[in-house]
Amino acid sequence: MTDAKRSALRHWLSDVRESRDHPHDAGIDPCGVRWQRHAEGVLELTPAASDTSDVSDSSGSADAELPSAAGRPSHRYDAILSCGIHGDETAPIEIVDGILRDISDGKLTLRERVLVVLGNPDAVRAGKRYLEYDLNRLFQGAHAKRAESPAVQRARELEVIVAQFFAGGDGVRRRRRHIDMHTAIRASIFPRFAVVPGTPEHPPQAAWFHALAAADIEATMRTEQPSVTFSYYTCARFGAESCTLELGKVAPFGENRLADFAGIDAALRRWLSGGDMAAREDGQVLQPKRFRVAAEIVRRTDAFVLDVPADTPNFTAYPAGTVLARDGENTYTVSHPEERIVFPNANVANGLRAGVMVVPE
Repeated sequence: MTDAKRSALRHWLSDVRESRDHPHDAGIDPCGVRWQRHAEGVLELTPAASDTSDVSDSSGSADAELPSAAGRPSHRYDAILSCGIHGDETAPIEIVDGILRDISDGKLTLRERVLVVLGNPDAVRAGKRYLEYDLNRLFQGAHAKRAESPAVQRARELEVIVAQFFAGGDGVRRRRRHIDMHTAIRASIFPRFAVVPGTPEHPPQAAWFHALAAADIEATMRTEQPSVTFSYYTCARFGAESCTLELGKVAPFGENRLADFAGIDAALRRWLSGGDMAAREDGQVLQPKRFRVAAEIVRRTDAFVLDVPADTPNFTAYPAGTVLARDGENTYTVSHPEERIVFPNANVANGLRAGVMVVPE
């Protein structure tokens, strides 16, 4: 256990950037929040006992309170807040760091049980998207198909930690929510958008889309396509209400315009402090563009060609009949009246997706 007077929350980011993290220690922050460090950059936070007894939400929303096992009010969620899965996507890391600092300083009262994950510390320190493998392509057991490396070890480690976190230890079954925050490597017609995974057993609910809209998310793309991303893993394996958020363009530490992220920052603070994530302070009810995934373009062989310029923005539209990809004798032709391409990238490894095609809901 470390010095009780030193705030693990306040030093979360600086400890990672300076390689000063000490895995497997625990303590109570000066603000009263209990914390446990499960691995480098991974903090489990439990609200101070006095801060779990006054959560109220009579709105009937998805964020309404769940009673504790004893019938008394308690925190409602087992929540995962992740960022830094790609090391050069710094804005979400700065958002989370600001939230942790305000909790530590008593400016924000934590009322949910939270696992804070900085995904790829090595890549963060290097200022690179990833070093050996893309960490966000190694979940759902995909790490077992790769040669052993620090990234493979990290994906395996995070899966174990998440499973233990959701298993809990107090016998209370809470709602599960995972918000995985990223910034994009390309321009986008909708700069802030969400990939919302679902399964037949755990389809995303309307209230979840309302909550994302209130966070200034301009577009959502619903998918039931099996995936090896972090958010699909928590949805498919644990029934969590999950999403991957793309929040603008990549920039180095200190060069992000954090005002551009005010919507998601305010929504996270409302939620983690026990309020309704969907209830904006200005009372606005926003309606993002709704899409669903119609197909994925997968690179199968070295002969693969994606007939899309390298600088094509996400959500660029193509009419029916457009041939977008060729792979030997196979082609991908737009079959709906209009389809939009998201995450186009011809330079992926064989077997990985080179683009996602979406259509309006």
